[in-house]
Amino acid sequence: MTDPQTALETILPRWFTPVFLLALVLGTISINAMTAYSSGLALQAAGVRIRRSLSVIVDGVLGVALTLYALLVSNFLDTVGNVLQLTVVLLGPSTAVYATDILLRRNRYDGLALTDETPGSPYWFTAGVNWAGALALGAGTAAAALCVNTLYTGPLAGALGGVDLTLPVGIAVASAVYATLMRRSRDRLGTTQRA
Repeated sequence: MTDPQTALETILPRWFTPVFLLALVLGTISINAMTAYSSGLALQAAGVRIRRSLSVIVDGVLGVALTLYALLVSNFLDTVGNVLQLTVVLLGPSTAVYATDILLRRNRYDGLALTDETPGSPYWFTAGVNWAGALALGAGTAAAALCVNTLYTGPLAGALGGVDLTLPVGIAVASAVYATLMRRSRDRLGTTQRA
């Protein structure tokens, strides 16, 4: 697969090659249109005051710039691999916080209260921020960054001879910190579990 286009031409009939490439281009555009829309929605949900149309344009410009960089400046496959490896630094701990919260609450959430964005909501915490989650995410991300061995070698990965423990360490630290901090506010957990 070092040259997928040439490899596909040997497998597919000649008449199908342009049809396949057109389907590939249109499918990629469709998927990225939905991704840009979702990204704009996520920005708005996070509290960034931006029009949806402008957020889609910003996403498009950033996507094109990153794609051009990956294709023209660096090795595309290496760049994609490095980005995927670095996303683990953030995605592992964030997923761990979410999964730990589900376990602590025994998956008992008040659906109506989850949509309540007022200070009276049981999920409001402190000024609308669950500091236990934010601190756990920060601690897990920092710990994972120390263990990474991709674009750079973190100090722990270097001490272990290049062993990349990003995912397990990020998950373990984020989950432990979140569980510890949330146990201190067990009364909040009880409030949301009863609903």
